[in-house]
Amino acid sequence: MDLRTVAGKRSVFLTTRGRKTGQPRTVKIWFVTADHESIYVQHTNPRAAQWYRNLLRTPSVTLDFGDGPLPAYATPIADPARIQEVLRLIRRKYPLGWIFQLLGWNRSAQVAQITLDRKLAA
Repeated sequence: MDLRTVAGKRSVFLTTRGRKTGQPRTVKIWFVTADHESIYVQHTNPRAAQWYRNLLRTPSVTLDFGDGPLPAYATPIADPARIQEVLRLIRRKYPLGWIFQLLGWNRSAQVAQITLDRKLAA
């Protein structure tokens, strides 16, 4: 799948593994496409997102844009400049995203790049 084909969708179902239970945990989340193989997801609330904490423990995740799960791999992003770039892309795609910046939540943003696992997705 070329992720550019899903760029216009409003959200994706992201499934992680619970860091304590190992059970699948699914959230519906905003995303932006980065290229034909990756998307970025973010969380800007000052409290840590459970899905983000889960992918730190187990980076193998699945994405579902409505046509079934796709295996993927999550990489947390720590570089402040890259985080701000993702937040800028989110604000461009989702007009209400500017509210989070206004509240100052972007200072504690948690961002991950998620890349499809081409071997498993084939």
